[in-house]
Amino acid sequence: MKKFLFCFLSLIVLSCTNDNDSIENSSVNHAKIQTLTIKDEMVSNGVASLAEKYDFKFEYNGDRLIKVWDIHGNYTENLTYNSNNLLTNIVITGYQYPGIEDHVPLNVSRKLIYDSSNRLIRSENPVVTNDARSYTTFEYPSSNIIIAKYYIQYLNNADKLNRVTKIYLDNGNVSRVEFAFVDNSIFMQGIKYEYDQKVNPNFLIDKNRILGLVDYSFNIFVLQDFSQISKNNVIKKTEFLTADGTDYMYEPTYLQYDYQNNLPSKIVFQYDWPNGSPSLRVSSIYGY
Repeated sequence: MKKFLFCFLSLIVLSCTNDNDSIENSSVNHAKIQTLTIKDEMVSNGVASLAEKYDFKFEYNGDRLIKVWDIHGNYTENLTYNSNNLLTNIVITGYQYPGIEDHVPLNVSRKLIYDSSNRLIRSENPVVTNDARSYTTFEYPSSNIIIAKYYIQYLNNADKLNRVTKIYLDNGNVSRVEFAFVDNSIFMQGIKYEYDQKVNPNFLIDKNRILGLVDYSFNIFVLQDFSQISKNNVIKKTEFLTADGTDYMYEPTYLQYDYQNNLPSKIVFQYDWPNGSPSLRVSSIYGY
């Protein structure tokens, strides 16, 4: 399954309290995600077989998300806040996905920094890999544009800009994302999104959690991107290349939804391989 999903990803990417006490003392918020199952299946001749899955539970302290964990022990996320109720630290441990069964350790950490207007301006990754750390800065040139700049911070050298992402917002939704890569200031690749009129469950999470660690949004992998700060749900996602001012579109990705009380109860994406191999079906099942 891991090799199968990695292959698919390569096609679509351009790009110290006691747990029991804390659960009992936190207030349950029924307007937010309480449980989430992310499930990968292989489908052959209409018959689905389970490949792997996460079964998440969510813990809140009032309105603040403070912990997410998989009941099988494969993922634990802890979130901490400052005195102004701003999210400051995210720590994730467990096993890497896809390929949970291989038990490759997952070690993810972010430190979030804000400006005087309480806007997220920096997300730092303190984990050292290949003698370097990484961080992302956020700029807000207008009310409907966010610019994310990704840097590599070498331990014995200057910081290097690696990638720039420009996020366009329209009526509360991310309508378009553009990418410029190393040594290229021209935005030549991107994604366009179309939405339903229902509430996006990730929109109910602290926006800074999603913005500061977008690759671990609480959704299927094809939606672990900046669209998850949107108020509505993506129903169509189309990657494109830009040349001479014209956008050239790739085959779009469509998402299927079941709804309950104006919220998705289930999101499904299925990819049917052209060579007749078993299809990949990925789903997110939410409880509120």
